[in-house]
Amino acid sequence: MTTLPTDRPLSRRAALAGVGAGGLGLALGARGAAAQEGEGDLAGHPLTGSWVAMTPGGVVPQIHGADGSFIAAFPPNYVDPVLGLTFQGPALGRWEADGERSGHFTFIQALSDANGAYTGTFQLAADIEASEDGQTWSGTTTAHAIGRDAGNAVTFDEVLAFDSPVTATRVGATLESVDLPVATPAAATPTP
Repeated sequence: MTTLPTDRPLSRRAALAGVGAGGLGLALGARGAAAQEGEGDLAGHPLTGSWVAMTPGGVVPQIHGADGSFIAAFPPNYVDPVLGLTFQGPALGRWEADGERSGHFTFIQALSDANGAYTGTFQLAADIEASEDGQTWSGTTTAHAIGRDAGNAVTFDEVLAFDSPVTATRVGATLESVDLPVATPAAATPTP
């Protein structure tokens, strides 16, 4: 079985794809002093619930649980110019409130190559803020991403910038509750 080398650094495109998929701002510094009382009981916070994030890489459904859990459903794979065809698992992590309408989260994903070999992880920290009516949220135009190889050595650790903030719409219980804007998905980049 042929596998892609794991000593190559994560490319900027791969990191931006991760940002696009899970996207959403920069989480830097300590947040404990500003965190909402009752961490783990976020049922009343406007960021709690199911969302459809509109990212540069396409639509990414996600859940911000009342217990602080975070789950995002990424597309299963993407073509990276350095790593080739890369498969990504769901993003699992934690979120917490750091204001009346704002919060931040960190997630991590397992990555594998086209042959199914584990190649490492992608991690992202992000800040977001809900609108006043609680039906949308948006992030900033930067994100902190960390890539690790299969041996957990850091291969990429950067604050990335992108053109516009990631936004999201709350998912309701009816089909009509989600009104997605027209999107132009990013084209895949062929491998060399």
